[in-house]
Amino acid sequence: MNGSDVMSDTSTVGIGGQDALRRRLKRAAGQVLGVERMLAEERPCGDVLIQLAAVQGALRAVAQQILSCHLRSTFSSVAAGEVAAADAAEQAAYFAGLLSEAARAQRVAAGRAVT
Repeated sequence: MNGSDVMSDTSTVGIGGQDALRRRLKRAAGQVLGVERMLAEERPCGDVLIQLAAVQGALRAVAQQILSCHLRSTFSSVAAGEVAAADAAEQAAYFAGLLSEAARAQRVAAGRAVT
């Protein structure tokens, strides 16, 4: 799957879902600002890492909700005969792989950061 295949997606998050996602994103943005303050205050690295893990967790939760929305839309398109099942499966695997790789990278970084 390449970038142009992903860009052809037209599913969107519904209004109610957008409100919840926006609240989560605002909370994550506040946490990022908190990390910035912690660095300015020269807080211990462990404290900063805990805050960063919270930010990453919040963003991962948003990504998972958006992936869930995308999968529901894609499966509806398959059921309606608008999208081939193989194409939908490939796209789902691609997005799930992106989330998995991001989580793996976070685990690796956390392992290296703690000394």
